[in-house]
Amino acid sequence: MPHVSKRKLKPQTEKELTRTLEIVLSGIKAKEEMNLFLLSILSDTEKVMLAKRLTIVVLLKENIPESTIADILHVTRETVARLRYSLELRGQGYEIALKELEKENILKQFKKVLISLARYSIRAAGGYVKPGILD
Repeated sequence: MPHVSKRKLKPQTEKELTRTLEIVLSGIKAKEEMNLFLLSILSDTEKVMLAKRLTIVVLLKENIPESTIADILHVTRETVARLRYSLELRGQGYEIALKELEKENILKQFKKVLISLARYSIRAAGGYVKPGILD
């Protein structure tokens, strides 16, 4: 979980800051520019955290068990459960992200690697594979 300051902003100020971020994000169309922006605004930890969230959603959509997802991504089962709940309540944003990945034909490749990793993880947990051998 990212660090949140104990010093709270006024709700109106927070709303204006969030709106400004939304304007910037929606205005950046070029991938290179977005990459530069994210590199500037996010720490490495924050980038990995967001990438893991997206990956968890992809795996949940593929009906991979929560415990397997937690093991693969080195997150807690609570994190996976929280994202499942978020996906059920307000998953429209994730659907937009998945459509973007599909447009780039990345989602198929991404799913293939993740599912392979999940299968390996399940077999390895049961002692059915030699260490270090992936599909």
